[in-house]
Amino acid sequence: MQISQTLRNCINFHKMVQELCDQGEINFKEKNRLKSEFNSNNEELLYLIEDMDNQNFRQHLIDYVKAKHQVVKIANSPGIRRKSLLSESSPLIGRRSVFSKESKVTEEELLNYIKQLREALVEVYQSRSNALTLLVQDNLKSLTQFISKLPSKSPQPSLILLQETNIADDIESYYKQLKNQFLNTHSLLINDSIVSVTSNLVNNLLNCDEFTFISPQHGIYESVKHTFAILNHDEYLEDLISITTNINLLTENQSKLFEMFSQYGRTYTLRVHDEFFFYHQKVQKDSLLNLTLEYNCFQEVLMLTKLISKSIIQSRVQQFSPIQIGNMILDVGVEFVRCSKYLFINQIINLLRTKYNIEKAESEIQGSCTSIQSTNPSPSNKQVKFAKIQFKDALPIEITVIGLNLNKKEDLQIYKTIQNLYNKYLKFIELSYDRITFYKYFIKSKDSIMLEFDKEGKLAFLSRPIPPSLSREFQLQYIHRGYYYQIIQNDKLLHEIEQHLENYWIIQQNEQLYEIFLKARNKKFKGFAIIFSEGFLQTRSLELEAKKIKLRQEATQYLTNLEYNNPEIKDTILSFYMPSQMQAPKVLIKRKKSRMNGFIENVQINLMDPESLEIEPIYMSLIDSFEFNIIKIESNSIEKQRIVYQIFQRNNFIQTFDIDKNRMCEFLSELEYRYDKRRNPFHNYNHGINVMHSCHVIVNKMLSLKQYKDIIDQTTKLALILGGLCHDVGHTGRTNYFEINNLSEKAIRYHDKNVLEQYHAATALKLLLRERMNFLKNIDFRSFREKFIQNIIFTDKAEHFNLLKFFEANNEKDTKIITGMIIHTSDFAGGSAKWPISKEWSLRVNQEFQSQYEEEGRLGLPQQSFMKDLHKMSVLSKSEIGFYKFIVRPLYVSLSNFMDNQLQDRIDNIDETIIEWDLLASQDNQQQC
Repeated sequence: MQISQTLRNCINFHKMVQELCDQGEINFKEKNRLKSEFNSNNEELLYLIEDMDNQNFRQHLIDYVKAKHQVVKIANSPGIRRKSLLSESSPLIGRRSVFSKESKVTEEELLNYIKQLREALVEVYQSRSNALTLLVQDNLKSLTQFISKLPSKSPQPSLILLQETNIADDIESYYKQLKNQFLNTHSLLINDSIVSVTSNLVNNLLNCDEFTFISPQHGIYESVKHTFAILNHDEYLEDLISITTNINLLTENQSKLFEMFSQYGRTYTLRVHDEFFFYHQKVQKDSLLNLTLEYNCFQEVLMLTKLISKSIIQSRVQQFSPIQIGNMILDVGVEFVRCSKYLFINQIINLLRTKYNIEKAESEIQGSCTSIQSTNPSPSNKQVKFAKIQFKDALPIEITVIGLNLNKKEDLQIYKTIQNLYNKYLKFIELSYDRITFYKYFIKSKDSIMLEFDKEGKLAFLSRPIPPSLSREFQLQYIHRGYYYQIIQNDKLLHEIEQHLENYWIIQQNEQLYEIFLKARNKKFKGFAIIFSEGFLQTRSLELEAKKIKLRQEATQYLTNLEYNNPEIKDTILSFYMPSQMQAPKVLIKRKKSRMNGFIENVQINLMDPESLEIEPIYMSLIDSFEFNIIKIESNSIEKQRIVYQIFQRNNFIQTFDIDKNRMCEFLSELEYRYDKRRNPFHNYNHGINVMHSCHVIVNKMLSLKQYKDIIDQTTKLALILGGLCHDVGHTGRTNYFEINNLSEKAIRYHDKNVLEQYHAATALKLLLRERMNFLKNIDFRSFREKFIQNIIFTDKAEHFNLLKFFEANNEKDTKIITGMIIHTSDFAGGSAKWPISKEWSLRVNQEFQSQYEEEGRLGLPQQSFMKDLHKMSVLSKSEIGFYKFIVRPLYVSLSNFMDNQLQDRIDNIDETIIEWDLLASQDNQQQC
């Protein structure tokens, strides 16, 4: 692949400069100066770069830097006067390595100054004062840095370093550092983990290493552990009460919390209603948290804190991509970019204080431009020279710099640097708002996707995960902050990119489904973007079979990413939901024929007469509500059959299809027997009624909406609700994996395809075809049968992800997919109930899993790893958390969105269940410690 010369030189230059800096060949300032000269088209540097292919280019570049940027030391030059920390006088520190007669300060005097300094510091720390101002902190920091650089042999190099500090260079260096720190918030959106994004936001925007979140409802969350733990609230109650809604430093007075966070150099506290946040720094660093009150940027910190709270809590009960809250992340990021100018102003003031006296006051002129007023007395005038600097901002910010004299070249350079860089920073903020608006458009867009690369060719922004269809077409692979030629493997597209960049001022015609855009400012290359348009993201115009293949591939890709990004779900119940192409290998050698444990041949059949069936059941008032609980009447067969009959009545099936009640009684009695003859703890008649009832409630809620009023006819509705009742009839208490691996009669009969589901459908239809049980004589049985079988097949767990993809891609048209979604969602009705009921259903199904695991061991069959050790609460809790978080919740959320949020109460129950299992896991882990 041939890369265009211009683009290649640009990329290689930036890479080499970074390598030289990383390897210590050049320092940070030299690196930034090189990049600045490159961006400003320095002729000497550009001439040098033309010879980049020369094998000695690296050394030539180093020589260029050293020759141009080295500090020239003049022999026997006079010393530099600096203000003493302890005296109004300004002792002269000579350049000699020993104190001679020429020195203005003797060694004895210097030792005395050091002694006074030490005594002053000891007095401060013995007073245990926590009221150290930023000025004191910054001066102590400068002193510490100076002492750390003193060599063991001679103080001369460090003294020279101290003398030659260039305030203008330091301001410029901080400007670039700050700009880079706040520049790339948008790049966090291409991260798959919201937990990682929150940690990066705290690091980038607040300059803190870690954070802790305490909630009375959820417990204590530590970012370093990425987990919630149970909090003994009473133990920390007094300390927590003392935390205010403002940003404060943690003090030793908050004894318990101080002890908890003693490993950190500094901890900031913040209270948001009943939640408490602690932002930690391992070592003390600059942070906006220091400036929240002084510069009125508390609301921005509060906005970030609320975003973190919401993200952490939601990620506990569901999986979601940062793209889903991309607008919120971008809004927070751009607001912090705006506030970051206060860090810049603050650092300018601190650097000026190292040489000048600073008086800070509020300016009377709001929003004025940076300006400097300076006295210009005659040489004989002994009036102290000063300058005033007003920073353009909504807040009035003005400082008086005493000693800054614009008649001096060095002072004038400092003034111009402040003026130039602050105005540039304001433009940077303005451009950031424009860029965020641009990014937001593509995050919201469902028909386009944008990849943006910076001037070095690195990925800077991706508006959404790359769809599989796009990846296949252009051989794209996502690499975080990767170079464009690593991400794009398609030679044709690469050639077009490079050709476009080589001639980027020429308008080019392009009939492809993508566009290449140049990022430039003042004709300076800043990078480029590729925007792919709707053709690759829309699926509705595709042929049906092609669409199915595409959606299955996307479901498979989703599963692959799911396990990669959530390693904790490996070997859990989620493996039960993998599509057929991802199932475990089949066993081809049958070792022993299975005999089901607990098989009871003589089971009583409860025959009912129609008159008894029509009596109103006990819980008739709850029959149209999710609050109905089948467990309360599970031992009362007559009440259960009355519930089934009333559901038929409520949907007008009895009248519409002229149902024979005698035959219906026969059918229901036989159906109950077929369900319960194996005494399954979970897959029994209670579960069948529970799923039927859920289908009844959901479909009628859906039909109550105006837009779906006529979407389902009566035959389709009957096939759905009766399918819910019959979907597990004759269940063996084992999974399809077991049947296939054991080469059971059912697996052989149905060719390993939806084995139990086909068996359930066939069993129910055989009963309906018996003369004494056929209560559906007045119906188009062929149409009903087709829909009935389709619905039951959709309850196969291996169809889960495909069904979810199909539904979300085309749910407003395909009645088959809609009813399949309803019955599959209803299959988890027990799990969507309130916590005590949900837990009971979980314990029951896991009894079957434990029994299967033991039987697989006895028969020498492959054992399903998620079924192992389910008697241990920690193992069971881990399995259930993954099951609800990645399977049940997304299912209910998707269907609820389709139904105008009518299932929100079910989602709330699921969230509660996830948290309760998490608490049980934490308690079990604590008991084991």
